[in-house]
Amino acid sequence: MPQPNGSISFILNDREVTLSDIAPTATLLDYLRLDRRLTGTKEGCAEGDCGACTVLVGRLVGDRLVYEGVNACIRFLGSLQASHVVTVEHLAGQDGTLHPVQQAMVDFHGSQ
Repeated sequence: MPQPNGSISFILNDREVTLSDIAPTATLLDYLRLDRRLTGTKEGCAEGDCGACTVLVGRLVGDRLVYEGVNACIRFLGSLQASHVVTVEHLAGQDGTLHPVQQAMVDFHGSQ
């Protein structure tokens, strides 16, 4: 779908988002934490080294949706056109049941 000049659209977890007037230095981390209040994505080093801010970003490659882990603290919001962003909040079930990976972290006292 064509976008008006200066706007982007992407899917955040399970909802389509359209944004306009995005600052060129706006990061995905700030958008998630400050604008959307999705605070499961943490800020650690703010340099892309520690991984506390890792989210999944999916893009169509041919006819497949390919996901990669990205550091939200250094990923510019404007680069997300036509992508699917998945945060830790989206892993839990509708009833609040933890994803098996989340449950394993709890069961084995994992930490970032």
